[in-house]
Amino acid sequence: MKKVIFGLGLGLWSWVGLGALPLAEPILGQPTLRVPTKASLLGSLPRDWVTWNLQWFPGQVPYAKAEPRKLHEEAVRATLGKIAPQVALLQEVVDGNALGRVNPKYRWQAVSNFQRAKDEEVKLPPQNVAIVSRVPWKEVWEVDFHGLPITPDRPVRGFLGALFVDKKGNRLTAYVVHLKSNRGGRDASSVRRERAIDYLRWDWRRRGLDPQNEVMLLAGDFNCSLRNPDFTESTVRKLLQEGWKAAEEKVPWPAVATVKPDLAGRYAVADFDHILLSPGWVKKYGAGEMEVGVWRKGEVPSDHFPLEMRLN
Repeated sequence: MKKVIFGLGLGLWSWVGLGALPLAEPILGQPTLRVPTKASLLGSLPRDWVTWNLQWFPGQVPYAKAEPRKLHEEAVRATLGKIAPQVALLQEVVDGNALGRVNPKYRWQAVSNFQRAKDEEVKLPPQNVAIVSRVPWKEVWEVDFHGLPITPDRPVRGFLGALFVDKKGNRLTAYVVHLKSNRGGRDASSVRRERAIDYLRWDWRRRGLDPQNEVMLLAGDFNCSLRNPDFTESTVRKLLQEGWKAAEEKVPWPAVATVKPDLAGRYAVADFDHILLSPGWVKKYGAGEMEVGVWRKGEVPSDHFPLEMRLN
């Protein structure tokens, strides 16, 4: 059962604009977990990461029939097996049990329990995010937006966070997000995406995290581009101005594009998926000692290509 906490009264908030208005508190939920019964010590912090929007997993449509679901599961299993990250940060997960079948080697699995709000397409199943890992985390948590007041800037879905602590006490906090798509208009959607970043800051305050000094990773489908000049919103760019680094910043265009071409011409090729590294990460590990690329080998079973990062 999902654990829901309203009105924590912690006095923690992010500030919105020059008016310094506090944000309404979101729901702190409990993701669905699959973890080993015996606790394990983490030898060293994870170094190999991937973020991937799986596209309505399993089946690639909201209510897929049995055969497409099976084929999608098999294809995702094969692709993740080839990439073989230590940690995968995934989006558009509809069935967490199917994800467990796909990833038996990833013994630590957390899937969010998002719900759709009244101003969303309530007949569609929620698109959840997930963290699956070959190595143990210390803690994992969920922040859910569906209970927020219905306003034009209300963000959708929510996010998951995970804290990894190795045997030497080194800490790494990772977040997976899936921000509002551009359905309904880019301008209206960008406001919701920017508010989601405000709630990430709220969570950092709640947990006492300072990105300037903490080793943090923020990844997922941001639904906004750093290379397309039509996307001028501050969703990601403001973080970059504060010292965050896009791990993929040196990957050239169009190799960095993660969204596949739409044969119907409804949207262009785009770099919507990002792996962002905190200033604290950059101070400790640098931003150049890594291999980053978009996985395009073989038939990728999604409308997004995976984005991978490996530390040297």
